[in-house]
Amino acid sequence: MELRTITVGMREKDWQRAADAAHAVRECLAAEGVVVQTLRSTPTVDGFNSCADLVSVACGLEERALDLGFDYVTLGVVQRERLDQLADAMAATQALFASVSLTAHDNVDEAAIQQMACMTHELARKVPGGVGNLRVAALAQVPSGSPFFPASWHDGGAPWLAIGPEAAALAWRATRSLAGLSLGHPDRPRMVVAALQDVAAEIVRYDALFTRVAQPICARYGITYAGCDWSLAPHPHPERSIAGAIEALSGVPFGAWGTLSAVRALTAMIRGCAVTQLGFSGIMLPVVEDAGLAKRALEGCYTLRDLLAFSTVCGTGLDTIPLAADVSIDTLAGIYREVASVATTLKKPLTARLMPLAGHAVGEKTRFAEILPPALASFFCEAKILA
Repeated sequence: MELRTITVGMREKDWQRAADAAHAVRECLAAEGVVVQTLRSTPTVDGFNSCADLVSVACGLEERALDLGFDYVTLGVVQRERLDQLADAMAATQALFASVSLTAHDNVDEAAIQQMACMTHELARKVPGGVGNLRVAALAQVPSGSPFFPASWHDGGAPWLAIGPEAAALAWRATRSLAGLSLGHPDRPRMVVAALQDVAAEIVRYDALFTRVAQPICARYGITYAGCDWSLAPHPHPERSIAGAIEALSGVPFGAWGTLSAVRALTAMIRGCAVTQLGFSGIMLPVVEDAGLAKRALEGCYTLRDLLAFSTVCGTGLDTIPLAADVSIDTLAGIYREVASVATTLKKPLTARLMPLAGHAVGEKTRFAEILPPALASFFCEAKILA
């Protein structure tokens, strides 16, 4: 098992002890054979020199987080009056994430949508290759407390520690025996049920392990252990592909009829587990972070609207969507508006991480190996620019 992140949320006065708790949990989990890829910090930004310009605040946050041994830090939900500075803040940093809320008081916020579309367009031009938008997400109805970036934010209350596993590997291992089994095979229904039960059992087992390790450490430092977001987060390695698990369950290529039902079955399985239901507790479908999703994108098996449809029955929404460099602000706003509309109608959290990539046109293959350092490029799959 690998964890993508141990994330702490805290006020400025809690930062040191939150960092100490995160490092201690990581060390103890390592002794249990659990690999923790990153430590992440989600501070309440309001208290960090709120009178300064956002670039200065962002650079200061990043420096302090790195000094405390974190790999990444987030501004959280950026206030609307500072959104015109967000592109510059992201361009001036490398380990900083941020988010923008598309909703206010359970309603679509049209002004925020327009500002987010303009910021996405601007940021795509300010960071080489247009990859700055990897570190920014639009949020709709997303509560505080998620360990996953860029959606994570802290509400200013007591400090907490939460874990974000790469749990798609559990789903892939449990479902791989179904791969290649015909839809008409008499044993298939029974095997699907058994596979879902196996994933649930693994989630409960690992959740108990993480709780046993993290809870006493957090108590020692006066930090609340919030639990795990068991959303099935994938990794570029094929054996950690959520698309692979979905295809095994559905018996069809990702995007074909039957995909949504498999996504729903996995989501229902997670939400039926006897664990804390933290964060999204659903399915993540990041197009350029999953080998199966990237492969099916290249084959033209699904569209952006398909992904939006799947998001109605799962977790995070439109994630790491590669778009053409010439996508218009109006089109970006339209996509954000539809995500916000679905979220407010269904009363469910959704995000959108849209990535206009410099030098790319609709239908072309992405070229992360050319525009990112090799170490960073290894975390992304080559997919296709979606229309």
